Amino acid sequence: MVRRLCTICARGGSKGVPNKNIRKIRGKPLIVHSIEHARASNLFERVAVSTDSEEIIAVARAAGVDDIIERPPEMATDAAPKVPAILHALTTIEARHSVRYDTNVDLDVTAPQRLPEDIRGAVALLEQSGVASVVTGCRSYRSPYFDLLELQSGGSVVVAKVPEREFTRRQDVPVSFDMNASIYVWRSEIFRRDAKVFYPDTRLFEMPPERSREIDSELDFKIVETVMMGAGMPSAFDLTGKVALISGGGGNLGPQFAKGLAQSGASVALLDVDSHAIDGTAESISQAYGTRVLALTCDITKPDQVAKAVARVEAELGPIDILHNNAATKGPDIKKFFDPLEAYELATWQKIMAVNVDAAFLVTREVGARMTKRERGSIILTASIYGVIAPDARIYEGSEYLGQRINTPLVYSTSKAAILGMTRHLAAQWAPFNVRVNAITPGGVRSGQNSEFVNKYSARVPLGRMAEPHELNGALVFLASDASSYVTGQNIIVDGGLSVW
Repeated sequence: MVRRLCTICARGGSKGVPNKNIRKIRGKPLIVHSIEHARASNLFERVAVSTDSEEIIAVARAAGVDDIIERPPEMATDAAPKVPAILHALTTIEARHSVRYDTNVDLDVTAPQRLPEDIRGAVALLEQSGVASVVTGCRSYRSPYFDLLELQSGGSVVVAKVPEREFTRRQDVPVSFDMNASIYVWRSEIFRRDAKVFYPDTRLFEMPPERSREIDSELDFKIVETVMMGAGMPSAFDLTGKVALISGGGGNLGPQFAKGLAQSGASVALLDVDSHAIDGTAESISQAYGTRVLALTCDITKPDQVAKAVARVEAELGPIDILHNNAATKGPDIKKFFDPLEAYELATWQKIMAVNVDAAFLVTREVGARMTKRERGSIILTASIYGVIAPDARIYEGSEYLGQRINTPLVYSTSKAAILGMTRHLAAQWAPFNVRVNAITPGGVRSGQNSEFVNKYSARVPLGRMAEPHELNGALVFLASDASSYVTGQNIIVDGGLSVW
């Protein structure tokens, strides 16, 4: 296994753009973009920030970096070169954790337009070619052979690079590239001996111009901000670089929820007791959205299995930013689940509560303990409209689900009401740790009900229909993202208006 370290170097002082490294662009500090790019690449054993600034340290820790390196003062001046700071970061982390890295990568804070795929491409070029270093750049529209001039001591100017033969057209000159100061990759054993950017075999990984503007001035900042704000969804809803864990990932709604989070950029881990239900889902989502998806078979009613699964998620994908506690069950015998209250067996009740409530507690406890230590995270629990209002027994007359006569049993309503109580309690308890806890309450979602049920239920809904599974994703992404950064302890009801009548 190749061991890789990512460093991000950020001084506190910046003359061109004051406080540049923590100034917000697309709703988040500039340095956070690089931290999220590193995590989203899924390449690095550790992501470390080297800085001399307490403000940058606070931002980096909140963003979930693995290590902070306090940069020596002599490496933090305006005149200090960057390479010694990178070497200092590499050797400090290696000594701190008693490890030797094969590949070290430095991401420049001033390049927020890069994508995780650019990092993966540059690293692959180094490791597959065996060269000493790789730098990134884009094709230059101005050529040193033709357009760029060099000022001489007497005031005259000459072409910056004299060609071997005369060119009359810019299109005929040798291809040149602009370094975009975005990604630097080194073979660590060489970098430790002779730390520099260029070696005789240094290669270039080409990036497109639209991802290659470096922020060195106020004008650069405004241009990049304008371009980024015009690209894709509003930044606050972007989950790029985030890691999400979904329990019940193989159930009726789990795959749709996973798609919603992956489509917004998150890496996703799916937990389910049924491996067949999640393996195919994980593969299809990864192929469709280009994000990493991890499928783990786990009985979430077992504390030891929950602990092992959460540890593996964080080892393979990174710290969990989003927990969606979504698992629920009808038990092993669906006929007993729908038994009338007067004949309901205690054993059935306990099996349902074990998954719907006890397991929600176990998963939340395991992940929440990690989130509170990191002082960041969003936890979303799936409740139900029948944890808020009582079911109308009239709509169940003649109703079936997958050929089975159905109703809403007391155990279901009780378990979902408990989820809402859990949400409010945890929101208050964990708010001081910047961990938000909210609930989503779906109304009726169309899945396997017969037409009798669909028609009767729809008649009760102001919008006149049942929900489609994907229509719950807007609320989920909102609660998972920074768009809801001041929202906690809330229950978002997605029911087409059912609860207003």
